[in-house]
Amino acid sequence: MIKPNSTMNDVINELMFIAIAKPEKVSVSVRYIGHADALEITAVDKAYFNCAKTPNTLATHKLMDQTIYLDGLTAFKQVTSAYNELSNLIKSEVAA
Repeated sequence: MIKPNSTMNDVINELMFIAIAKPEKVSVSVRYIGHADALEITAVDKAYFNCAKTPNTLATHKLMDQTIYLDGLTAFKQVTSAYNELSNLIKSEVAA
């Protein structure tokens, strides 16, 4: 959970914590891309790993796929928004 008056690092740490915690029904990947100074966040329904693979399979199971460039003026807002979207996605997946 993001604390009040959090920094960019706090929010990125929370995103990394979600990925490390390995949610039950969603596979989460958070990567830092150094040469682009960007954060890539991907969430895939874990059912993807148990189904037959076709060229379109990954696209249909991908629940979230965002790249956020951290040098932009809206980077903090985008990272916070991605955290909220990912949190809501995991909550809805667990409830389902």
